[in-house]
Amino acid sequence: MARFQYQVRDAHGQSIKGEVAAASLEEAGQVLRAEGKFIITLAPAEEKQAKAKASWGGASTKKVKRADVIFFVQQLTVMLETGVSMSDALECLVEGCDNPAFKKVLEDITHQVQSGSELSVALESHPKVFPELMTALIRASEVSGTMSVMLERIGEYLTKEHKTAKQVKGALMYPLFMMVLAVGVTVFLLAFVLPRFAKIFQQRGATLPAPTRVLLGTSDALVTYWYLWIAGALAIGIGGFIFGRTDTGRRCFDWLKLNAPVIKVLFSKLYLTRACRTMGTMITAGVSILEMIEIVKPVTNNCYYRDLWNDVEDQITQGAQLSQPLFESDLIPRPVSQMILSGEKAGRLGQVMDRVAEFTEAEFDTAVKTTTQFIEPVTIVFMGAVIGFIAISLLMPIFNMGKVMSGG
Repeated sequence: MARFQYQVRDAHGQSIKGEVAAASLEEAGQVLRAEGKFIITLAPAEEKQAKAKASWGGASTKKVKRADVIFFVQQLTVMLETGVSMSDALECLVEGCDNPAFKKVLEDITHQVQSGSELSVALESHPKVFPELMTALIRASEVSGTMSVMLERIGEYLTKEHKTAKQVKGALMYPLFMMVLAVGVTVFLLAFVLPRFAKIFQQRGATLPAPTRVLLGTSDALVTYWYLWIAGALAIGIGGFIFGRTDTGRRCFDWLKLNAPVIKVLFSKLYLTRACRTMGTMITAGVSILEMIEIVKPVTNNCYYRDLWNDVEDQITQGAQLSQPLFESDLIPRPVSQMILSGEKAGRLGQVMDRVAEFTEAEFDTAVKTTTQFIEPVTIVFMGAVIGFIAISLLMPIFNMGKVMSGG
């Protein structure tokens, strides 16, 4: 049955908003009229949500950090557990919110809930603020009546995801910073330091070593044709950005993440951890397997994993178990597939998935530490090699200064 959002007036003339489940739009209207309500608006829930997504997809939502959402979930959990009503809790959170962008979002959610909408429906109208998994779990808790318990679980999930994202950024930011520093120092030496040495060498007409000639030639090209270098860098950057937005480009970058030396272990563990954590959380919450797969697709955020989940969805629709397509994929380690199969046989898939998530999270933490420890010396060696080559190329003629000064 489909869900329809409505705005009606009751027998007392008060405006009420909410949702109704029905097989068709006509049947939804008949249900509301049978209850003595006068219909103002009635439309499929997806249409309403699409309009809300368009209206709230602006730049203001970009200012809402994941830490704000985590704090909101944690505070709401505490209030509901202590007996505060949903409406009063939301109003309190609105008053205590310091982020103007997030405060507007909370005000809209509070208004929707006070008008009769479910919390999950209100959250779905802000998809760029609240992840799809969060709204799906809250929707499941509304049916089962376990809101406070589910919010606590959501808070734990979002906290772990936030920690995982920070670990990945931390592991990649250091080598990126060192690379930028190496390029900056190299450009500075080529553009400002080497030209002065070039004048000295030219005045003496000395025969310079090959590394020095290569270095001075590069310096001269950089100083003389600086605008072409800048244009080339911009063209490569813009071209790479446009290429990355195409299906072919996206697949190329996703393939590199899974196959490039050093980082392939990090990203493989990252995708596996996110998938297992999401599946464990949703299965335990009572969310259906197919709905779970739909939410796992964007969580892994990789074309090759998306293909895997599409195959899993197709096979489950045809009657297969979750573990069967996982065994057939190279993206899922066999021990993980085996544990999932054991959970299916024992009828404890939710509990097993939680244990699998703990197992993959521990492996991911180890992968982050190992990758960081390996990347640091490699980056230092690379930077030292670049700067060292420049220094040696400059010192080689100086070591033979007598010959240079004599013009030999």
